[in-house]
Amino acid sequence: MLLVQQAEYDWPNQNGSPRFKASHPVTKLHGDHDVFGDGSVTIVSTPGHTPGHQSLLVKLPETGAVLLSGDAVHLKDNWDAKRVPAINVDKEKSSASMQRMSEVMAQTNAQLWINHDKPQSETMRHPPEYYR
Repeated sequence: MLLVQQAEYDWPNQNGSPRFKASHPVTKLHGDHDVFGDGSVTIVSTPGHTPGHQSLLVKLPETGAVLLSGDAVHLKDNWDAKRVPAINVDKEKSSASMQRMSEVMAQTNAQLWINHDKPQSETMRHPPEYYR
């Protein structure tokens, strides 16, 4: 089952073709979504990089809450300066999503894991190590 924002699902490729196969099972979302219904994994709608971009809030028993940025934030420097990456499709929505991410982090005491930030990645565990 693919869990994707309706806006992302409807956004065509550059040639106008669909990004997703119509035959693939999908749940089209309109905002945040509690994946398992227990608050342990929540899709957080963070549009701006793409029309339906989403980040992921994961609550781990030992590590605590972690917000995986996806492409909402590319580098720690972008985050610190609240600077929107140039390749994002909507600067205003990107800025609003970064603000929303700050609010989610404050509410859940979450760490921000920035997917493309190499210096941060170098301080983290990599397989076969893992977080609990």
